[in-house]
Amino acid sequence: MANEAKYNEIAGVNKKEQEKMERQQKREDFVENVQDNINDAAKSNQTHESKLTFEDSVIEKIAAIACHEVSGVLDMKGGFFSGISEQFGGYSLTKGISADVGEKEAAIDAAIILEYGHSAPKVFEELKRNIAQSVGQMTGLKVVEVNVRVDDVMTRKEFELKRRNERNENQNYEQGPSLR
Repeated sequence: MANEAKYNEIAGVNKKEQEKMERQQKREDFVENVQDNINDAAKSNQTHESKLTFEDSVIEKIAAIACHEVSGVLDMKGGFFSGISEQFGGYSLTKGISADVGEKEAAIDAAIILEYGHSAPKVFEELKRNIAQSVGQMTGLKVVEVNVRVDDVMTRKEFELKRRNERNENQNYEQGPSLR
């Protein structure tokens, strides 16, 4: 036996066996590595989720349009920057609206000009319903809160007269002073 071991060592029989075993081990390691990579890829696909998200301004625009559809709302009441924009002939559809948007829910604040003769509580209920329905239908978000602040009350005639005067002032401003 000892002579056979010595012969195998001199002839390189054990070395060939060893190399064969190493190649086999490398193949097994490679196959195992490929299987691990496939499993990791499958796991990573399971952890990635597709998402639909919305900018606050998109929700504000939807809510503003919904507000304008409600009888008794003459207009939205914007802040300082909306007022400046309107002085130069601009109009912001989202003036008077702000939105806080999460992944599944939204909260809306609106500032309105109420038409004289309309019930503020009824207009408020209609605004809540219409905003929630429009935002929910278009985005899938649940509107959890709608806050409405009545900033002014006007008759329709008073409101239209004011708008007409503002437009005339803007046109006069754009034309510049008369040279006559």
